[in-house]
Amino acid sequence: MASKIITIEPSAVQKKIRVAAYCRVSSSSEDQLHSFAAQVQYYTKYINSNDKMEFVDIYADEGLTGTKTEHRDEFNRMIADCRKGKIDRVLTKSLSRFARNTADALMYARLLRENGVSILFEKENIDTAYMSSELLLALSGAQAQEESISISKNMRWSVGRRMKNGTYLASSTPYGYKIVEREFVIVEEEAEIVRLIFKSYLSGMGKKEIADMLSQQNAPKRYAHSKWNVRTVDYILQNTRYIGDALFQKTYTTDTLPFQRKLNYGEKPQYYVDEINVAIISKHDFYAVQERLDSERCEYHKVKNIYPLQGKMVCSCGKMYKPVFINEKYYWECRNKNNDIDKCQSRRIPQKDIYEAFITMTNKLRNNCKSIVTAAISQTERLNMKYGNTAGKIKEIDKNIAELSNKQLVLARLNSKGMFRAAEYSEKSGKLTAQIKELRAERKRLLQEQDENSILSGLNTLENVLVNLKEPLTEFDEDIFKAVVQKITFPSDTEICFELAGGLKITEKIPEQARCRRT
Repeated sequence: MASKIITIEPSAVQKKIRVAAYCRVSSSSEDQLHSFAAQVQYYTKYINSNDKMEFVDIYADEGLTGTKTEHRDEFNRMIADCRKGKIDRVLTKSLSRFARNTADALMYARLLRENGVSILFEKENIDTAYMSSELLLALSGAQAQEESISISKNMRWSVGRRMKNGTYLASSTPYGYKIVEREFVIVEEEAEIVRLIFKSYLSGMGKKEIADMLSQQNAPKRYAHSKWNVRTVDYILQNTRYIGDALFQKTYTTDTLPFQRKLNYGEKPQYYVDEINVAIISKHDFYAVQERLDSERCEYHKVKNIYPLQGKMVCSCGKMYKPVFINEKYYWECRNKNNDIDKCQSRRIPQKDIYEAFITMTNKLRNNCKSIVTAAISQTERLNMKYGNTAGKIKEIDKNIAELSNKQLVLARLNSKGMFRAAEYSEKSGKLTAQIKELRAERKRLLQEQDENSILSGLNTLENVLVNLKEPLTEFDEDIFKAVVQKITFPSDTEICFELAGGLKITEKIPEQARCRRT
C-alpha cells in the first residue's frame, strides 16, 4: 500500500517588529520643550498606527547635553532594554539627537546591531540595518561633533596664547590674595595664616594637625567654610604663587568629545612665569617644604597597594573608607574623619576583623544556602509572576504622558496668540505639569518593580558561588569577595553589614576590643 503524503504549507503570519523611539532636547527652554512634546506625540502616533510595528516605549531625555551619554537616564534604559531583547528597531529624529560624539554613536550603533537592533536616523536617512550605513553614520556623526568642538577650540586657543605670553589672569585667586585692577594684591589677614602654615609644617607638624589647629583658632577661611581640612593645607603648601611665581596649564581639557579635565603630566606644554605677583613666602622656605612633601610621598608609595576592599566600604556619614598603615598593620578609616575629626565619629577598623567577618558570613551562607539564598530566588520568581503586567501598565502611562504633552503644546500655542490671561494660562499649564509629574513618578516605581530580573540574576550568581564552594573558607578569598560583595556598611561600632549580589544583606559582629579608636 502506497503511503499518503500530506503537504503542510508555510504559515503566512508575519511577526511584528518591536519598535521604540528615542527623543532628546538639549535645553529646558519653553520652545525646546514644545519640540520635545511634539517628538513624543509624533512617534507614539506613528508607531501605533503601523500594523507591522509593535509599540515598545518612548525613551525621552529632557534638558540634557548630547556630548556625553552617562547622564542620560532614558538613553541608558533604552540600551539596557535592547540588550534584554525587548526591542527590534529604534527610531530617532537625527544623529545629533542620538549623540554628538562620533565614537559613542558608532559604539552604540554596533552594540545594538550585535543585539539584533537597527536604528533609523530620519533626518539623515541612515538605517543601520544596511551595512553601507556605518560609513554615512561616521560622516554625519563627525559633522555633528564638529559643532561642539569648534567653540571649545577657540576658547582654549585664546587661553593658551595668554598663558604663553604670561598675561593670563585666572578668575579666582589663591588664599592670601585678591585681584585689584588686574594685579594680585596681598590680603594681610590671610597672608599671616599662610606664613603660619609654612612655619608649622617646617617645624614638624603634620597637615592634619595644622588643619585642626587653624580650625580651633577660628582662622579666617574663604567661601563661608568654618573648618580647615588637609586638602586646603596641602594645596597652600604646594602653590608657587606664594613665592611670586605661577605655573600655567597644570590641567588641560581633552581635544575631542567627550571633553574631560585632566592633570597635565607632559601631554601639553606648561608655562612657568617668574615674579608674576608679590610673594608671601621666601623661596628658601618654600623649597624646604617641597623636600619634606616629596619624602612623605615616597614613604606612602612604599605601602600603597591594590586592596580588594577599596571602593566597597561606606561610612554612616556617606563617605568612603580609605586604608592606613599603622605599626605594621592595615586599618580602614572614613575619609571624612581623616580630613575633619568633627564631621564623623566613626573609628578605625582593623582589616583582619573585616576579613574574619567575611569568612564567617560566607561559611554561614554556605551551610544555609537552600534556606536563605534558594528561598530568596523562589520568592523573587513569584514576585516576577505577580507583577507580570508591569510592561503593559508602563505603556499605558506612556500613552497618557504623550496625550498630556500634546495638550501642553496646544495650550502654549494658544497662549502665544493671546488666547489666555497670564493667570489663566499659568493655572492650566500647572495642572498639566503636575499630572505629568505624577505619571512619571508612577512610571519610575513600576520600572523599579520591573527590575526584579537584575535582583534574580544577582541571587543566582550568589547561589552558584556557594554551591561550588566545596569546603568552608579558612582564609580570605579575594575572588569570592569580588564576586558576591557589592557594598559594606557599619550599622554600629561592633557590627559590619555585607550587601551581597541580589540585594541580600548579612550582618556580622566585630569584637569591640579589637577596634582601634582614633586619637
